[in-house]
Amino acid sequence: MQGIDAYEENADNLLLEQFVTEHKLLVKKIALHMKRRLPSHIELEDLLQSGFVGLLEARSHFKEDMGATFETFASIRIKGAMIDSLRKNSWGNREVIKNMRVISEAIARLEQRLQKQPSTDEIAKELEISIEDYLDMCQQISLCNILSLDMINGDAALIDNGKENPDEVTEQQETLNLLKETLAKLPEREQLVLSLYYIEEFTFKQIAEVLELTEARICQLHSQAILRIKNRIPTEAIEFV
Repeated sequence: MQGIDAYEENADNLLLEQFVTEHKLLVKKIALHMKRRLPSHIELEDLLQSGFVGLLEARSHFKEDMGATFETFASIRIKGAMIDSLRKNSWGNREVIKNMRVISEAIARLEQRLQKQPSTDEIAKELEISIEDYLDMCQQISLCNILSLDMINGDAALIDNGKENPDEVTEQQETLNLLKETLAKLPEREQLVLSLYYIEEFTFKQIAEVLELTEARICQLHSQAILRIKNRIPTEAIEFV
C-alpha cells in the first residue's frame, strides 16, 4: 500500500514537472514583457517566481467550458500573480493610498488657485517636498496601479465565463463600461499617455521622446490619470490598490 502511494506521488510529481516545463516559456515571455516596462530595480527572477505561482493557480482553476484557451486564462493568472507580488513588496497599500489622496488634494487646490494644470515643480512645492520625492511617490502610485488597467482586456475576455454568479458578471461588466467611459473623459494628453503605455506598450522613456517631454512629466501624467479614474470609480468596484 505504501509502495502504491509512493508510486502515485512520484507520478504526480513527474506530471507537474512536465506541466511546468511545457509552460515555462509562457511565464518567461510575460515576465520579460513586464520587466521592460517596470523600474530597473525590479528583478526578473522575482517576476518569474511569482509567475510560476500564478501558473499553478491557473492549472487548479481552469475549466474547459470557460470559453477561453488555457494559455489565455493562464496568462491572466500569471500576470496577476506577478503584479500582486510587486504590490506586496512596494511601500504598502496604506502608504500608497495616503499619498494618492495627498497628491490628488494638492492638484485640486492648485488647479482651483492657478486655473491651469499645475507643473511638477508647483505640485512638489505645494506638498513641501523635493521634486525627487514627489516623482518617487508618482512611480509608486503607477507601479501599484498597473494591474487594473493592464488586465482590462483579459478580464473582459473571460467575463462571461469566469464567474458563475450572474449578478457578479453584471456588476463586473458595468464596472468595465464605467471605466471605459471615464477613460474617454480624461484630458487628451493623459489619454494619450495611457494609450501609449497600456496599448502600444511604450515605456515612460519612449513616451517622453514621442511627446517631447521629460520622463518625470510622463510619470506625473500617468499618476494623475490614475487619480482621476479613482475619483470617479468606487475603489471596491475595481482593484486599483
